[in-house]
Amino acid sequence: MKKWLKSTIALGAIAIVLAGCSTGKSATDGTDSSGGKASSGVEQKIAVSLPAQLSTLDTTQTTDKVTFTVVQHIFEGLYRLDEDSQTVPGLAESVDISEDGKIYTFHLRDGIKWSDGTAITAEDFLFSWKRLVNPETMGPNAYWLDNVVNSLDIREGKADVDTIGLKALDEKTFEVTLLNPQPSFLSVVSIGWLAPQNEAYVTEKDSAYATSSENMIYSGPFVLEDWTPASDTWTLKPNPEYYDADKVKLATVEGSTIKEDNTGINLFQSGELDFTKITGQYVQQFKDDEALVSLQEVANRFLDFNKKATEALGNVHFRKAVALAIDKESLVNNVLSDGSATLNGLIPAQLYANAETGEDFRAYSGEYNVFDLEAAKKEWEQATAELGDSIELTLLVDDSDNGKKVSEYIQNQLETNLPGLKIDITPQPANNVNQARADKKYELSLSGWTAGSNDMNSYFNLYRTGSSYNYGEYDNSEYSKLVEKAITVDANDENKTFEDYKAAEKILLEDDAAQVPIYQSAANYLVNPNVKDIVYHSYGDYFYLREAYVAE
Repeated sequence: MKKWLKSTIALGAIAIVLAGCSTGKSATDGTDSSGGKASSGVEQKIAVSLPAQLSTLDTTQTTDKVTFTVVQHIFEGLYRLDEDSQTVPGLAESVDISEDGKIYTFHLRDGIKWSDGTAITAEDFLFSWKRLVNPETMGPNAYWLDNVVNSLDIREGKADVDTIGLKALDEKTFEVTLLNPQPSFLSVVSIGWLAPQNEAYVTEKDSAYATSSENMIYSGPFVLEDWTPASDTWTLKPNPEYYDADKVKLATVEGSTIKEDNTGINLFQSGELDFTKITGQYVQQFKDDEALVSLQEVANRFLDFNKKATEALGNVHFRKAVALAIDKESLVNNVLSDGSATLNGLIPAQLYANAETGEDFRAYSGEYNVFDLEAAKKEWEQATAELGDSIELTLLVDDSDNGKKVSEYIQNQLETNLPGLKIDITPQPANNVNQARADKKYELSLSGWTAGSNDMNSYFNLYRTGSSYNYGEYDNSEYSKLVEKAITVDANDENKTFEDYKAAEKILLEDDAAQVPIYQSAANYLVNPNVKDIVYHSYGDYFYLREAYVAE
């Protein structure tokens, strides 16, 4: 890795125009045909870090942003996201969409291959998508295909998987039939959960499939090496069979798990890392450094209640008291101080704007659970009258620097503003937190959700009755009906969809206080200024290196 000399320029603490890195236009320097060095002779090798270990790399099972960051490099689907997070053809060269918006016919590129040289065909998409929704192999993201004909009935055990509205018309043509028009569908298929899988390979590997880098074949711009689930390190290498291999400049990407900001900063400053995530006080420390890249994430952080875990968590007055008792402005300004913004709704800003009116949904729907100490105390009086004066609960959080800081702030706010409430913080590795939530073995949790596409249903689905992500077991039939209506009968009318989702958000947050939105996070990275054309997508990953390269 080439070390670099630091220089500084005046930058704002948070800027959408990125310093030191472009937003993803192709490099002009290029590499030689081996992908090893750019024409300038600079070694095309970088080292990056992520804040948690990779979880499963079976694309039908992957759920977390850390893992999706790697998934997006090693598996490509029908479409992908460009440098502006717009959908562009991937393994498909084009798509035909019927006039009624219900039939998508994807035409695959000529000569596309898996990393082992096997041809990628429409059957590979048919296999992986059916595997995603089949009750015997179903993944947490199966709901993304609920709008495909018969898919929901299949995953609920009411129909055979072969009745799904998918067809491999021939080796190069894949047809998808939807129940209702879905304007966001191409963004959904651009994320790794709908990447292809080779049936013969997956069947041969059986339970060993995707348990290590040696037990996978790849369809994306890179292949993975030196990874097992226990690994804190991994390596990306160019995939020589990738259809657009000449666009891949980096010869080696060394990845590692680094949870503590200070560790990442030290390695970055010593030249051992080219990319590391930072938070809080460190953002201020580096605000005038050309290495700082800062942007608003389309992601939220929130308190979630396991409503059946204790009597208190099932009490609406208790939940409302908690929802109203946290000063979020002080949190983002004085504790995080990293560009994060207060959030008083389920949907973060900049996720979806009405194409007709141009209005962002967050502005349209308004604010809920805004800090109001007087109202919080009134709800607390009603809660304690029903539950007693002393309540003790555990708060499950990830063991990152931010997780610890934010949970300690929330603990202080709740114990100070709601006398008699005691919060015990339980920090765990991020993967453990995700598993504990999925197993419903928690009381309160500090959680996050990052947009996987621009489809608002990804957030509203978290609280639908029967959703695999409804860890807190929220159950409101009117809420679920409104969400269902938004993605079915009103799917092709954005004004009606906005009305449905606004009504659902009010029920969820104002009426039931089923979730407490806390803040919309910012992403802050230290990036070697010599590494160019890193892309920062709005959805799905932390960074994308398809056309990144090391300059002189």
